[in-house]
Amino acid sequence: MSSSLIRRIARFARLPPSQRRIFLHALALLPAVEARLRLGGLESVRGALERLPPPSAARPSEANAHTIARLVAAAARHGPLRADCLATSLALQWLLRKYGLSSDLRIGVRRAGARMEAHAWVEHEGVSLLDGPGVHERYGAFDPIPHRRGGAG
Repeated sequence: MSSSLIRRIARFARLPPSQRRIFLHALALLPAVEARLRLGGLESVRGALERLPPPSAARPSEANAHTIARLVAAAARHGPLRADCLATSLALQWLLRKYGLSSDLRIGVRRAGARMEAHAWVEHEGVSLLDGPGVHERYGAFDPIPHRRGGAG
């Protein structure tokens, strides 16, 4: 085993059990969201996430929005496939909702030379969770897409 892998395993083992659960939920959810995005698009994923039963006994006091975002980002980096920003944002939004935390999915675009680039991120109480405070300056954002009411969580 590489020393990098050993360090990551040790870091995971030091997490509190509630944070390990969040990381593992994200690790399982990200590939499914990514695949569903490719097959059916954004609304298909959002509908499928709405139908997922919430994992057992999530309590808002177990984690805050920034902790959940950090764990989802780690799962996106270290999982079996690298999830893109939209899949990561959708998984994060679902997990936030599971823990009773509100969020908005934001999608923005910008011109990069002759190309257009798109980016997705999640905001909780107006703060970007994965991209830092400057994301609004870098991308022109469409209206926020709040998490849906009802369904899971």
